[in-house]
Amino acid sequence: MQVTKHFRTFLQVGLISVCSYAVVSVSGSVPAYAAKAAETQQVSAKVGKPLKKARELMAAKKWKEALAQTKEAAAIPGKTPAEDAIINEMLAYCMMNLKDYAGAASTYETMLAANQFKAEEVPKRLLTISQLYFSLKNYPKTIQYSERYLKESPNDLEVMRQVAEAYYLQNNFAKSEQATQALINAGKAKGTAAKEDWLKLLLSAQYNQDKNKEIVTTLESLLANYPSDQYWSNMFKYASDSSFSDRQIIMYLRLLHARGLMGESEYVEVAELALATTNPGDAKFFLEDGFAKGKLGVSATKDREVKLLALAKKQAAEDVALLPALEKEALAKPNGEALVKMGEAYLGHGQFQNAVNAFTKGLAKGGIKIQDDVNINLGIAYLGLKNKDEAIKAFKKVPASSKLALMSRLWAIHAASVK
Repeated sequence: MQVTKHFRTFLQVGLISVCSYAVVSVSGSVPAYAAKAAETQQVSAKVGKPLKKARELMAAKKWKEALAQTKEAAAIPGKTPAEDAIINEMLAYCMMNLKDYAGAASTYETMLAANQFKAEEVPKRLLTISQLYFSLKNYPKTIQYSERYLKESPNDLEVMRQVAEAYYLQNNFAKSEQATQALINAGKAKGTAAKEDWLKLLLSAQYNQDKNKEIVTTLESLLANYPSDQYWSNMFKYASDSSFSDRQIIMYLRLLHARGLMGESEYVEVAELALATTNPGDAKFFLEDGFAKGKLGVSATKDREVKLLALAKKQAAEDVALLPALEKEALAKPNGEALVKMGEAYLGHGQFQNAVNAFTKGLAKGGIKIQDDVNINLGIAYLGLKNKDEAIKAFKKVPASSKLALMSRLWAIHAASVK
C-alpha cells in the first residue's frame, strides 16, 4: 500500500496577497508652515508673492495651479536655504494631493539630502518616503528608507512588515524570511502575537525556498492560532512518512477524518487497512460514515464499496462477540502488548472508555514496543470521551525525537480546537 498516494494536497501559498500600505495622508500642515514662515519674515517679498498665491490656490484645492505658482517661486534665483525648504514643502504637498507620489518622494529626498528637516522631523519624513516608494513599487528604495527609519525608530512593526514584503516582492525570499522572522520576534517582545498575514508571508517565503522543516513549523503556528481547512490541507502533505506502518497510516487518516478532509479514496483505504490489521470496527465505522456523508456509493466503484461495507459489518460483529474473552487473555499476558491490541479494537468499535482502560493497563504493564503509537491512540480515545485535556496530555507524551512527533503535535492542535 503506497502511503504517498493519499497526500495529494499541495501547498497553496506560492503567491500571497501582501497588504499595500496606504500612502501617508496629507494635511493642512504644509501651507500653515509656509504662512507662518512668511509672517516671521523668513520669506522675501519677491518669493512671498507667488507663494501667497499658491497658498490661496491650495485653500481652494486648486492643486495644479498651486503647484505652478510654487514652481514659479522655485525658479527665482538667489533664494535663502529657508526659502528653499518652504518651497520644497509646498511642492511636495501639492504633488501629494495630485497623487504625484514619485515627484513628492523625489522632493522629500532632496530635502533630506539638504538637511532641510529639523532633527525631530527626520524619522517621520523617512517613513513617508518609504511609504511613497512602496506605493510606487520601487522596492529597493522602500527598503533603503524603511531601514533608515528603523534605525531612528526601532521595532516599528508596520514598517518591519513593509521591509519583509518589499524583499518578498523582489523575489528575495531568503531576506524576506529573515525580515519576517525579525518582525515576529519583535512583536513577541512587545507582547503582540504573530498576525496571520505575517505567518502567511513567512510561510510563502519558506515555500519558495523549499524549506520543508521551516514550513512545518510555520504551518503549526497557523494551525494553532488561525486554523483553516486550507492550512490543514497544506500540512497533510508534510504529516506523512514513507516508513509509517499500516496502523500509523490509520492514525494519520483518522486525523484527516477528524478535520473533515477525507475523500472517497481515503475512506476506502482506511477500511482496507483496518481489515488487513484485524480491526474491522474501524473499517465498519469509516465505511458507514462515508456512505452517510455521500462520499461513498456514488461513483463507478459503488458495488465494490457496498461489498466492502458488508464484509466489515460481518467481521465487526464477530469481533465484538470475541472481545470479552480476548481481554481476559490479554490481562493474563506478561506484558502489555495484547492489552494495547485490545485498546485498538475497542477504539475501532467506538468503545472509548474500554479503549482508555486497555491502553492504560497495557502501558502500566510495560514491554510495549510501540509506545508512541499507544499514546496517540490513547489521546484519540480520550477525545472520543470529550476529555480533551487528557487527550492533549497523551499526545504530548510523544517525544520530539519520534517519527510520530509531528502527528502527535497535530493531534494536540486538533484536540485544542475541539469545542
